[in-house]
Amino acid sequence: MMPICPKCKRVTPAMDVNVASDVAFCRPCHLANKLSELVHGTQLDDLDLSRPPPGAWNHGSGMGKVIGATHRSLGMALGALAVSLFWNGIVSVFVCVALSATLHHLHLPMPDWFPAPKMNGEAMSVGMTIFIWLFLTPFIVIGSCMIGAFFSAIAGRTEVEIRQSEGTLFTGIGPFGWRRRFNSETVKDVRVEDRSWRDRDGDRRNKRQIIIETDDGKEIKFGSMLREDRMKFVAAATRQALLHR
Repeated sequence: MMPICPKCKRVTPAMDVNVASDVAFCRPCHLANKLSELVHGTQLDDLDLSRPPPGAWNHGSGMGKVIGATHRSLGMALGALAVSLFWNGIVSVFVCVALSATLHHLHLPMPDWFPAPKMNGEAMSVGMTIFIWLFLTPFIVIGSCMIGAFFSAIAGRTEVEIRQSEGTLFTGIGPFGWRRRFNSETVKDVRVEDRSWRDRDGDRRNKRQIIIETDDGKEIKFGSMLREDRMKFVAAATRQALLHR
């Protein structure tokens, strides 16, 4: 796919494209553009926004625009549920022991089915109880995130609302979620980008997401939970709403 100059809208010929340097030079404008950004933009500009994929929307009104898509995915939901049940099933055993010890030290009644708060045949000390809670905290947080991922795959959504000069990005479930605001007049690019990195074991990881870039170089990243077709549609509709006004 040939890159198009954002200024004059002409196709940049292959002789003026340097893939290794990531540069596409437009001779009529005497302008050097970043090749990767032009290609990403061209891919998004070619999408038919009048036909959103299932689970995506692009609503316009006198108040502004609302662009978004659901996170709904049966495969992701089943996978998250299986992992969540396995992880939280193991963690819950230790949580019950810690909770039992806590209730014991608070002199509160415990159900008969609760595990006995004992260690080496003796009652668990206060110090050990506190240590177990601290030790379990990251495992509880991970388990909670897994539960959140399951519900997100059932009823989550990503949505961009644009009203005049204000843009609001929402990611969450129903009314609950994370909102980020940005100045829509300072946006210079919207694209889908792959990010690669290596984890602590040296294994390569990839993540595809939508990026809104502003004039000051700030990048707002979102949409990694969206299905591929929904992600491209949301990115293309957001790009059109912010850059082609």
